[in-house]
Amino acid sequence: MENKLPEGWEWKKLGEIGEINPKFDRKSISENIEVTFLPMRCIEELTGNVDTSITKNLEEVSKGYTSLMENDLIYAKITPCMENGKVAIAKGLKNNLGFASTEFHVIRFKKNAYNKFFFFYLIQKWIREYAAMNMTGSAGQKRVPATFLKDLLVPLPPLETQQKIVSILEKAEETKKLRAQADELTQKLLQSVFLEMFGDPVKNPGKWDERSLESLLDEDPQNGLYKPSTDYGEGTQILRIDSFYDGKISNIKKLKRLNCTPEEIKKYGLNIGEVLINRVNSLEYLGKCGLVETLFEPTVFESNIMRLKLKKSTVNPEYLTSFLCTQFIKNQILQKAKKAVNQASINQADVKSLKILLPPIQLQNNYSFIIKQIERTKQSQKQSSLEINNLFDALMQKAFTGELIA
Repeated sequence: MENKLPEGWEWKKLGEIGEINPKFDRKSISENIEVTFLPMRCIEELTGNVDTSITKNLEEVSKGYTSLMENDLIYAKITPCMENGKVAIAKGLKNNLGFASTEFHVIRFKKNAYNKFFFFYLIQKWIREYAAMNMTGSAGQKRVPATFLKDLLVPLPPLETQQKIVSILEKAEETKKLRAQADELTQKLLQSVFLEMFGDPVKNPGKWDERSLESLLDEDPQNGLYKPSTDYGEGTQILRIDSFYDGKISNIKKLKRLNCTPEEIKKYGLNIGEVLINRVNSLEYLGKCGLVETLFEPTVFESNIMRLKLKKSTVNPEYLTSFLCTQFIKNQILQKAKKAVNQASINQADVKSLKILLPPIQLQNNYSFIIKQIERTKQSQKQSSLEINNLFDALMQKAFTGELIA
């Protein structure tokens, strides 16, 4: 790790240039003051953005939480928050004082160390992976120990050089933010097109015909394939409930595999244009759906999923998938759900009885065309985001080896 550094730089242990988890001195502070409170959810992953809107009386939080001061660096120590990059500089704290979840480490840097320089250093992917290798504790409760941070070797350039590097990285980071904002606007456009074209299903301003889902199907819904865990590992791809959300199937090339007979592949094999709906899950995710848009090889679907084969002369698959994602349908599913411990279910009769609003097929097809155009834009943006992120990672690597500043 101790690669050669430019002249004037040196390797230091993080604990030599900053105090790890400094103690809180309560003596000179009134118990009645308001302070910022930072639960884990208030720290955004990788961006360093902090939501400082929650305040509490000092007396409420001075015990049982992690204390911090303005300009301290906070570092999530528990999995998966650490791996996801929950690191930030504490700024805008009420009365310059805050209290955070005990799942944070706090680093208070000395005058020769610029906190934002080390923020960028610590969010590097390889540093997060290195920290993960040094976690202690049991699965699901693993944490980065304070000793890891104290002993972590970091490059220490002159303060002026740290500031110059941060200035360059912040400009590059702004490009990432602009890309993310554009992606967010595209996603909002996707969501708004449906309402613009068809209106709120609860109010049905277009006076569209109301039909049962059963009347739009070529055949009854079909439950998927159940196989014991011993059959998983090799063979045919299987689509599971963790593979789709909000109407979209993801990572279709990276599905798990299992041994299937030719008869099972024929019976449970998916086809493009079919709609899948989750029939067993926690109540929050029950009824989530996905449209089969792409297949690269024979693929079956698991037993917690129901398959819908549509009368495509009557209902467009993209339209129906979007409609199934509305709160109008979610409310119907919640009413029909059979609740059990930690999960709920719907059956084929429940799904067939769902009420669907049916605009003219040409209008549905127009909607499908627009959605596909937006999806193409999203894919282009995704590639652009990937390239920007790769460039930013390369820039950070050069920054911390001295190649960025001559």
